[in-house]
Amino acid sequence: MSHSHKITINQVLINKINAKQDFSYSLNNDTKRYIVGDKNLFSGKNPSIQYDLIYNDILELDNSYSTIGGWTDPKTSIYYVDYSLSFDSVFDALEVARENKEIAIYDTLENKAITLIK
Repeated sequence: MSHSHKITINQVLINKINAKQDFSYSLNNDTKRYIVGDKNLFSGKNPSIQYDLIYNDILELDNSYSTIGGWTDPKTSIYYVDYSLSFDSVFDALEVARENKEIAIYDTLENKAITLIK
């Protein structure tokens, strides 16, 4: 008897968060090049222990944002999970990031974080 076990995208995201993996997952088909955190869902050193609302947040994804993603700040080892907006223009992305007091934006084309200068 063969059983097919499909893992949901929600469980994949929960697994990535609990493992503190860097990831970005598109919530709609309109994700642009530069990603800027807009709403923080979690920040801390150990999401598998500290992120109490993970199931509420991840099972009820808010598609009004472009992406959901996780990222570890290399300077502090703090792991962030954010809903994000995306932009074609690096200037627009940096402006919103400054307004949101973000540490960095993410460039999906170059696959790297761009740190904001204080």
